[in-house]
Amino acid sequence: MTEESYTDDADVSNLETRIDELEETIRKMLPSRREALGMGVAGLAGASLMSGTASAGSAQVGTIGDSSNLVDLVAEDVTITDTLNTASLASAPAGEALLSDGNGNLQFGAAGGVEEVSTFGNLPAIDPPQLAYVVDEDQYYHSNPTLGAYDIGKASFQTSVNTNSGAPFDVTWNNDGTKLYEVAFSASQITQLDVSTAFDITTASFDTSISSQDAKPRGIAFNNDGTKLYETGDGSANIYEYDLTTAFDISTASFVTSINSQDSAPEGIAWNNNGTKLYEVGLVSEKIYQYEVTTAFDISTASFSTSINTEGRPTDIEWNDDGSLLHQTDNDTTGKIHQYTLSTKFDITTASLSKSIDAQDSNVLGIAWNDDGSALYEVSNNGDKFYQSTISPIGGWVEF
Repeated sequence: MTEESYTDDADVSNLETRIDELEETIRKMLPSRREALGMGVAGLAGASLMSGTASAGSAQVGTIGDSSNLVDLVAEDVTITDTLNTASLASAPAGEALLSDGNGNLQFGAAGGVEEVSTFGNLPAIDPPQLAYVVDEDQYYHSNPTLGAYDIGKASFQTSVNTNSGAPFDVTWNNDGTKLYEVAFSASQITQLDVSTAFDITTASFDTSISSQDAKPRGIAFNNDGTKLYETGDGSANIYEYDLTTAFDISTASFVTSINSQDSAPEGIAWNNNGTKLYEVGLVSEKIYQYEVTTAFDISTASFSTSINTEGRPTDIEWNDDGSLLHQTDNDTTGKIHQYTLSTKFDITTASLSKSIDAQDSNVLGIAWNDDGSALYEVSNNGDKFYQSTISPIGGWVEF
């Protein structure tokens, strides 16, 4: 099959019609479920749908018309990672899925199974390659290894450690989890900790600290590559920007500029992924503010855009990886973490509250995520502690 580009409704309709016709042809040509599965795999591979044998290496997995024409799944842009030799998907119907035999070949499993594929022919491409299985010629499933990531509803407490200083107000990480940062409100400092096991707070040890620009620092954030550091504080109600000559090393930070915040007590601060939107949470107004930034990650080019009301008494905000989820801490009475779902990514005006959980401490002040949303971190100054929770389970199966 040749690949074509479809850009309008008519083209999409034509594509859907062609897919329906191909599936009908499959039904007429293949008398058995076993052969239909073989055809399903060939279709996923982007191979000819009219003849040949679907195969992985030399192992036939289903006959399709003339056996003299072989369709090699590997040659047809399908990557097979052969690590599964037993059924790995309990929900796959018996006899209706493919299973690895442990030797680089595919076979029909009695209780279902999976293979890793990267190209799906007439179906959407999966990038990066993910596990997939076929139920029949109508049902194709693929794994989503990040399904459930950043979901506070799946959080379970794991451990806690003391912070380096008293009255900590915020927490954040470098990109690979080897450095942890805290804001020391009472000491007017930003502290950097070395972490010997990535994203494991129990392996954190003091490295260095610097004086904050604000006498009452509240929140911190980095740009994407750690060459800029940002600070909020309610001593002067400003947002501050630093340059770092060594990425994520605060000892190399030098103050650049500051702007007035929207709230007289700015707490947390966050960015969208490309630095064109800046977010501030205000304690006095109990609002989240959104700024437009004309030069990426340069706060001097930020202009206020819009705001929304928060839940309770806000102390920090954090995004998931793609801006579809926003998280807010709330230390009003009991201590909560709230999760908002956004219909337009990184646009706070489209945020709606989806769930809330109890924080580990009633005076929760800051939160952070690890790099894939499988761990959540909180900081509180009730007991001056960091808390670490796991998000589990992550991953699931999605039908095309």
